[in-house]
Amino acid sequence: MSPRKVAYLTPLYFDEASCLGGGERYPLNLARGVHHASGGRCRVELISFGAAARQLDLAEGVGLRVLPMARKPANPLDVVSWHLPDALVDCDLVHIHQAYTRCAEIGLLVAKQQRKPVCITDHGGFASPLGLEVGHLELADRIIAYSDFGASFYRTTRPITVIKGGVDAWHFRPPQVRPPRDRFLFVGRLLPHKGIDVLIAAMPDDCPLTICGRPYRPEYLAKLRSLAAGKTVEFVLDADDATIRDLYARSWATVLSSVYRDYEGRTHDAPELMGFTLLESMACGTPAIANRVGAMPEFILEGETGFVYDSPAMLSERLRQLAAEPETVERMGLKAREIVEVHYDLNVAGATLFDVYRTLCENRREVAA
Repeated sequence: MSPRKVAYLTPLYFDEASCLGGGERYPLNLARGVHHASGGRCRVELISFGAAARQLDLAEGVGLRVLPMARKPANPLDVVSWHLPDALVDCDLVHIHQAYTRCAEIGLLVAKQQRKPVCITDHGGFASPLGLEVGHLELADRIIAYSDFGASFYRTTRPITVIKGGVDAWHFRPPQVRPPRDRFLFVGRLLPHKGIDVLIAAMPDDCPLTICGRPYRPEYLAKLRSLAAGKTVEFVLDADDATIRDLYARSWATVLSSVYRDYEGRTHDAPELMGFTLLESMACGTPAIANRVGAMPEFILEGETGFVYDSPAMLSERLRQLAAEPETVERMGLKAREIVEVHYDLNVAGATLFDVYRTLCENRREVAA
C-alpha cells in the first residue's frame, strides 16, 4: 500500500518567520521529491509551530501546517502544541525531523498511539535529553540518515537507511551564460562552528571572498568583520535563493570551513551531517572545498569536483590554485553538476525515500490484517 499522505513533523520550517538553515530546507526538498516519486498521488504536509495557526501550499503536493504553540519554549526546538494529535490523525506515515527535541519525543508517542509507521531523521539539533535517555529511537520503524557520518551517531537497534542528497538541482543549476568568476564564496548560517573565522584568515590577500548567510550571533559577526579588515571580504546577510544562485555562478569555489573545535574552544562532535550548500554549489557547476570534518568529505570527489583540506595552509594553497586555474574550475564544475544530477538531486533522494515509505505502509497493513 502506497501512502497517500505523509506528515513531516519539524520544530522549525524554512522561512524567515522560523529558520533558514539546511535542517529546515532538507525536509522541504524531500517532500517535493517524494510527491514527484509517487506520480503525484502522495501529498506531504510539513507540520510545524508558530504563534498562530495557519496553512498554505508550498509547492505542488506539499503543504505547510503551522500549529499554535502551547507556550514559547526557552529553546525553539522544544516547541509543542496541543493540536498535534489532530494534525497527525489523517496521515498514513509520520516522518519526524530533529530527533532529540521535545517536539520529536511527543510526536513519536502520538504517532505510535495512532499506530502510524514512523521514520526519524536527526539534523544535529539537541534540545532535550529525555528521548535519548529512555531510548525513544527504538519506537521508530526506520531511521533515515543523509550521510554515513550521520548514521554512525544513532544508538539504536532499529534499521537505518542512508539517503544522500536532496538538493534542488532544477533551481540550483548552471546559468545559460556564465558570468565572470571573480570570488570565493561561503554560504551558511554565521555561527562559530562554521569556522568562517578560519576561512577569512586563510584567504590570500588578492582573492575576494563573499560571506553569505544570516547572522545568528551578533558578537561572532563583529569578530568576522574585524578579521576581514584589510581584506576583500563582502558580507551578504539577507540573500534570497535567486541571489545565492547568482553568487554560486560567479564563484571559483564554495568553501565550507566547519570545525570540530571553534574559536571559543567549544567542541562540536557533528558540525556537518552533510553540508547542503556544497551540493547547491556543485549543482550550479561550481566546485566545492571543505574541511575534513563531519560528512562533507563523502560528497566531494577529490580533485574531480573539489578539494578536501586538512589545514589552513592547505586551504590557502587550494584557493590560490583555483583562482589561477580557470580551466580546472570549469572542469571540476562540469563534473560536480553531473554527480549532483545522478546522485544527489531531490527527485533521486525522494524516489528512494518513497520506496521506504511504501514498504513500511505495506508492512503495517500486513500486521493489521
